[in-house]
Amino acid sequence: MTFSFNQNVSAQQLADILPNGVAILTHRYELISVNRRFRELIPHPSINFSECWLRSVHPDDYDRVSTGYREVATSKRPLRLEYHTRDPDSVWCVMTLDRLDDKDVQCFGLGDDGVFICTVADITPEKRAELLQKHAAEEAQERKKQQERFIDMISHEIRNPLSAIVHCTEDIQEAIYNKNPGDISVMDITEATETISLCIRHQKKIVNDVLTFSKLDASMLPLSPRKVQPQRHLTIPMSIFRPELRKHRIHFEYKTDSTYAKCGIDWVMADLDRMGQVLINILSNAIKFTAQSEGERSIRVSIAASIERPTSYPPNIVFFDSGESELRQDATNNSEWGSGEVAYIMVAVKDSGIGVTGQAQKRLFERFNQATPKTESIYGGSGLGLNVCRKLCHLHGGEIGVSSKKSHGSTFGFFFKVRRTTNEAGEEDDSVEVSAIDKLCVDIQAMGNKMRGVDETTANPQMPANPPEDSISEAQPGGPKDAGTLRTQSIAHEVENEQVERKGQKPPSRYDHEKLTGDGQRILLAEDNIINRRIISRRLNTLGFNIVEASNGEEAVDANKKHSFDCILMDQQMPVMDGNRATKAIRDIEKESGEHVPILGVTANARDEQQKEMLSAGMDDIIHKPYGTQELVKKILHLVSKEGNP
Repeated sequence: MTFSFNQNVSAQQLADILPNGVAILTHRYELISVNRRFRELIPHPSINFSECWLRSVHPDDYDRVSTGYREVATSKRPLRLEYHTRDPDSVWCVMTLDRLDDKDVQCFGLGDDGVFICTVADITPEKRAELLQKHAAEEAQERKKQQERFIDMISHEIRNPLSAIVHCTEDIQEAIYNKNPGDISVMDITEATETISLCIRHQKKIVNDVLTFSKLDASMLPLSPRKVQPQRHLTIPMSIFRPELRKHRIHFEYKTDSTYAKCGIDWVMADLDRMGQVLINILSNAIKFTAQSEGERSIRVSIAASIERPTSYPPNIVFFDSGESELRQDATNNSEWGSGEVAYIMVAVKDSGIGVTGQAQKRLFERFNQATPKTESIYGGSGLGLNVCRKLCHLHGGEIGVSSKKSHGSTFGFFFKVRRTTNEAGEEDDSVEVSAIDKLCVDIQAMGNKMRGVDETTANPQMPANPPEDSISEAQPGGPKDAGTLRTQSIAHEVENEQVERKGQKPPSRYDHEKLTGDGQRILLAEDNIINRRIISRRLNTLGFNIVEASNGEEAVDANKKHSFDCILMDQQMPVMDGNRATKAIRDIEKESGEHVPILGVTANARDEQQKEMLSAGMDDIIHKPYGTQELVKKILHLVSKEGNP
């Protein structure tokens, strides 16, 4: 087989049809010849190759690339560098530079000083695929860590209540069989039974969350629609909280927004057993966090309605972006739901509790996550509750959202799709009953309130089947947005941007995906919570740090006397000796030695006075809970670097 060749085709024309940029350089790195693709990738070629090429490199990569280029240029060694360009499209490129053989040089007639060939190729598709693959691997690793953390928490959350039940049972047995029954009062027995009931309810919630989550994850949880009256039906799951609300002296309101009547909601087809589970979860959290707040304690549950699917729960609830996959989980379109007109029932729970920090709001609805690293040790929980709630809302054609600001309370809201129906047979809306376990726990708590005189000083929370109608601010479209809502909106936008970048819809910057790691730095971790200590230690060890642990401030001071550390992570609140006192003790010792170890304070407190106390004690910097691992690593690396040390 023979080929014909047009003798009039020049070498330049051949070079111009190549897919990659090609240039010939002298031994002084001056451009001799370039092809068309080279001019496209490096828009302003000049005789000085270094100047024109480096001008096209993105600022994020400039220092790294220019250093590598100059080191190789002086040694005349082959070079290969990846970078992304500074143009608006910011494509990824790879540049190679190598010396031509003497035989090849002769054809250019440039003598024996040497000639270099430079190639520049667009590797954007390959780089994006590489970054996506890297991110997928990181996500898989993170999910594995989350599952390990989940198993740790489940073990912790089940064993602790069991231990309390054993001890309380022993107290009751002693009261029954003790020869001197006067040694243990009726109040002691009452407290023991109350503790048992709380532990039983806590374990029941953990088991329910795990079972529901596993069924949802396997798409094996069907909805069972029934004819119900939502505003009446929801009083049944709320009723189990009456004694607890009285115990913590929380003012409670249950109201109907004016939109409910305007939409003419009466009997509908819905699975309010599942939606009641969502309300129980949210109300349980609201009570726990409100009980910890100072000043007035209040919770308001409101129910509203809409004909159109809410894009938000205006003005106070922000829904994080669900995505198409979540919207496809809607299971309310089957024939068993009937053919009635579609409506949406909206429920909001507004509390005056301790609120949720911005960083925590990003993770609220993720699986295996708590609001803060210490939430599980203080309040209890599997880290599954809100993730289960969100999945249930998606299954019922709805969504769940939040509006919150640290120390300013929270408002959680959710909505679900229903179909109108009639009650021609005159059925009673009694499809939900309080379980035997919940009824027993309610009776025990009520007995405890009566014994303590709580009933005499605190009104019984009213949960009427026909709650009074009102104009509820957190359910009114077009109303003013509060500070919590504005804060949560900005967080929702951050989450959405992170999701977009993770999906590769925007060319990522190299440093957006680069994971900060350690290099064997010796870190003293002073943390009293064993779960937190284990998790942080494992994460930092994985990232290349050498971790030594201390469970309180006194142990931290002793460890610092015996060993040298590159940095100390000092939790503020610890038993025996807190973080501030421990820091002062270490600084006093350093006055004699003349050394200085960087101390990073770790705290959940946000008030300026507390932060000033930590810095005054001698801490070099502060990180606030909850924090991301990369945020922590960045702080550590800054402190152990020269510019980070005093």
